[in-house]
Amino acid sequence: MGLTLQKTTAKKIYPDSPEWFKEVLEENFGKELFKKRSFEDIKTLDDAADETGHSKAYLKMQDPESTDEWAYRMLKMVVKAINQGWVPDWSNKNQYKWWPYFNLSSGSGFSHSDSTYDCTYTSVGSRLCFESEAKSSYAAKQFNELYKQFFTI
Repeated sequence: MGLTLQKTTAKKIYPDSPEWFKEVLEENFGKELFKKRSFEDIKTLDDAADETGHSKAYLKMQDPESTDEWAYRMLKMVVKAINQGWVPDWSNKNQYKWWPYFNLSSGSGFSHSDSTYDCTYTSVGSRLCFESEAKSSYAAKQFNELYKQFFTI
C-alpha cells in the first residue's frame, strides 16, 4: 500500500519535514515546487493561489452583488502569500505590523504604507497586515485594483 499526497499537501508539510523526507518529496514532485519564492514573485491572483494552496476555482467564486467581499477574500489570500508564513503576534507590542495606507482623492490614487506597534485605534483589518514595509508597499502597488474593489463602492 502506497502513500498518496496532493501537491498542496506536499508543499505544506515540506518545510517541517526531515531531510530524508524532503528528498522523497523532491523526487516525486520536483525541486521547483518547494523552491522558496520571493514575495515579489507573487504578481497575480493565480500566483497567490499557488503559493497558498488555493484552487483556481476559488478565484472565480465571485458574487456580482458583493465584489467587496470577494476582494476581501482575495486580499487575505494575497497577504498570506506575500507574508510567506509570517503571522502577526498581536500579543507582542514590539512587533511591527505594516499595512498599505491609501489616499482616496480624485487627483491621486492609492499610495503609502504605515506601521504601528502600540496604538489603541484601528484603521485596517488585522488580517491584512504585512511583516515589512517593503511587502506592504509591494502589495499596494501590485494589487492596487483589488484594494480599490475592497475599499470603494
